[in-house]
Amino acid sequence: MIKTKIKNKIGIIYLDRPEALNALNRHMIGKIEETLKSWEKNPAIKAILFDSKLERGFCAGGDLKKIYVDYLKNDEARNKDVFFKEEFALDKYLMTYPKPIISHWFGVTMGGGIGLTIHSDLIIVDQTVNWAMPETSLGFVPDVGLGYFISKLPQAMGQYVGLLGARLYPDDLLRYGFCHMVIDSKDYGEVINRLMEFDTGSDNLIGDFREAIGDLGQELKETENSKNLEKIEKYFSKDSVIEIKKSLEEAGDDEFAKKSLEVLNNRDPFMLEVQFKKYFLGKELTKEETIDLDLEIIKYGRKTGALEEGIRSVLIDKDKNPHWPTKSLEDVDQEEVHKLLGIK
Repeated sequence: MIKTKIKNKIGIIYLDRPEALNALNRHMIGKIEETLKSWEKNPAIKAILFDSKLERGFCAGGDLKKIYVDYLKNDEARNKDVFFKEEFALDKYLMTYPKPIISHWFGVTMGGGIGLTIHSDLIIVDQTVNWAMPETSLGFVPDVGLGYFISKLPQAMGQYVGLLGARLYPDDLLRYGFCHMVIDSKDYGEVINRLMEFDTGSDNLIGDFREAIGDLGQELKETENSKNLEKIEKYFSKDSVIEIKKSLEEAGDDEFAKKSLEVLNNRDPFMLEVQFKKYFLGKELTKEETIDLDLEIIKYGRKTGALEEGIRSVLIDKDKNPHWPTKSLEDVDQEEVHKLLGIK
């Protein structure tokens, strides 16, 4: 499920679970943590590289199908939140890992795979990356600490990405500081060649390596999001989710608004309200506080049944017809939202 090797004093962790597009399970999380802890104490290893053995992408996120079967639908499971607790503990460990980390995002890069690597010292992406955090369709909100970064986005873009799970394209990731470099996928082999020949004894390993591969970086290009930025700002710079919905409903024949409204209407109303307010709250939270809050929100979604229903509709039955515990935005208990988020 993972493969490891050491070359040129670089410890490499390859995700390698092809049948599930590298979706993380407890075994993988445990092996990654075990490997990192052993390498932390190994003076011969100077840096870490996270990569994937698959052609289709880096990681599809956490293995929510297994969580559904093993925990949510299993009455005998005593600790139904154990996967998320262990996943988040690993992510928090990586926030302060003492050795430099390089990560390669390409193809499908979502959820838990992003959380695993978002704190890396150097994130390299290519034009194939399909990056998204669609958790409001699954009965919770963008988790694994990603709210810390989403809250750094301009308000309209932050709400667009957080509420709808909208994709960030490679150049968006660079533009908004989610990655450090965009390359052409055909040049990744050259990146690795230079890494394996690099002087890993450098006192400024990441900075010097970035300089060594700087000629492979691409200039910023326009994306679907930058093309639609005026519309994103028009519809998503509102003071509530209800106002966002109303602006989309009143947009007439605007195809962008129609598609956005369709997505919004299929999301968990309660978690939309949570995510809307969490965007603003997140500006004041540390990375550690953000991920601790994420765990509390997931626990809440499990207790109300939203998490189970979201996974069922998207990944199990795949009918895309969720029956959320809260039926509409008007039915959301705002006091309950504030209580969950710790807002007084």
